[in-house]
Amino acid sequence: MKIALCFVAILFYATSLWAQLPNYPVDDERRMGTPEKPPPELQFIGFFFTRLTASNIAPENEFLRGQIIGRLFGPNSTSTVPQTAFYGEGRFVPLFVYRPAILDGIAIFRTLFKVDVTWGDVNYGVGNNVGGAINAGTVNIQTLLANLELKINPAWNVVIGIQRIFDNPRDPNVNTLQTHQTSANRLMFWGTQGVGMSTYFNLTPVTIGRLAYFQLYENFIQIDDDVVLLMADAETRLSGLWELGGSIWYLYDRAQGEGGVSILGQGFNSLLVEYNGGARFRLGQNRYKGDVLWTGANFAYNRDFIGGRLWASALTVFNFGNLNTFTPQGESTGNIGIFGFTAHLSLNYKYGQTNNDRISFEALYTSGDANNVSDGQYTGVVTGNTWGSPVGIFSSHRAFLLFPDAQVVNRYYSAVHDISNMGFGTTAVFFNYFNNLVPNKVLIKVGAAAALANQTPSDVGRFIGAELNAELKYTLALFLDLGLSVAYMFNGDFYDSPLTRPNALTTRPQNPWVVFGTLSWLMF
Repeated sequence: MKIALCFVAILFYATSLWAQLPNYPVDDERRMGTPEKPPPELQFIGFFFTRLTASNIAPENEFLRGQIIGRLFGPNSTSTVPQTAFYGEGRFVPLFVYRPAILDGIAIFRTLFKVDVTWGDVNYGVGNNVGGAINAGTVNIQTLLANLELKINPAWNVVIGIQRIFDNPRDPNVNTLQTHQTSANRLMFWGTQGVGMSTYFNLTPVTIGRLAYFQLYENFIQIDDDVVLLMADAETRLSGLWELGGSIWYLYDRAQGEGGVSILGQGFNSLLVEYNGGARFRLGQNRYKGDVLWTGANFAYNRDFIGGRLWASALTVFNFGNLNTFTPQGESTGNIGIFGFTAHLSLNYKYGQTNNDRISFEALYTSGDANNVSDGQYTGVVTGNTWGSPVGIFSSHRAFLLFPDAQVVNRYYSAVHDISNMGFGTTAVFFNYFNNLVPNKVLIKVGAAAALANQTPSDVGRFIGAELNAELKYTLALFLDLGLSVAYMFNGDFYDSPLTRPNALTTRPQNPWVVFGTLSWLMF
């Protein structure tokens, strides 16, 4: 809690300095003068999504009641079966924005809820991600956002409450999810929501930044058993179409695994990180106090094709850390050092009229460790999936089975669900061809992906798998889209080991496939 108080004090001191910044041009309705018609004080934005799926993947998890998250063929019980599974899912996400006219935009309140159901699952109950059976009648609303934005100066703001935790200097309250998926750190490490305080600011007309404090877990308020995340990010336009950014994040973990998601817990030695496809440290009954630091840099050229046909970007992130381990009785058992590395490259070429007439290539590399922490160190990658689920949601690659796909409701799983790949690391490549057959009306995509494990134990193969996929999107009306997607994955020798496949299987699992149709409507 001392860290929290110190950070809040620093933040308020910093904001008092930023109050002296000049009023650089920003996207602010107060600069437009008096409108002909006053804008409404209460604004509604909604998202409706339906997915109908056929697949040979059959997840079962009695503890999460049908909400399945994590690594395909992992401890979340997902595996391929001889039968074909058919199911429907639905999601409704309402966002309410309240701007009282009397405050002239100085204070803005935002709240966002979510209702997720599987068709025919449960009725007359209480719980998230259920309520689609006959009669419905389920208390199933999830609160995702409830925050206050204070905007005393057009050049900066302060956001307090339940808000987005993204690995990006852009304010997620006013920037799209797609922008965060394709810029800065692409939500590889942090892409969720939590409670805290953040400030987004314009240092110059071409330089933006973010400082943030997030309380991930509090546990007992009188004991130093918290998990706290501090984040600092900045990005500037160097000249013309070039952008350069950097990030520093620090995580303070004294919870010793207390708290977490359901019975899975949280932290380095929890079931949660194993479910998510990350590296679970084999500490036995020992406990730990941990500190983790991430430092990264990223660049982009001609992002979103604003000035040409080539769009390129790259990022690198190093994670450092140390865990002091001890027995339940408090006796020290040593230290575990952490050092990992992530690199990503993206190239896009626009050959046609629209931004969706393009060819894209992505490559991902994450360092790995073959023997977990048996030698007192871990040389793999650490993401937010160690403390929550889901948190790291890398999805710009547009694969459907090999890596996570964002077009999901209650069943969110993939072969490499965390970029650390169980701590073994991965080298992955992605190729996609997009064509707007009818500009802004009919879009097709054909894609391929493949991944290797960079480090594995002696009895585990390195080839994870390869995927072929295709997608058709039809825009029925403005922001109202129909979609049809198909994917097939070829499993590699990575799954010949009992360490990487379901316990019930004695051989490599069958190749997974999926076909699904979607209906999505963004409403204003």
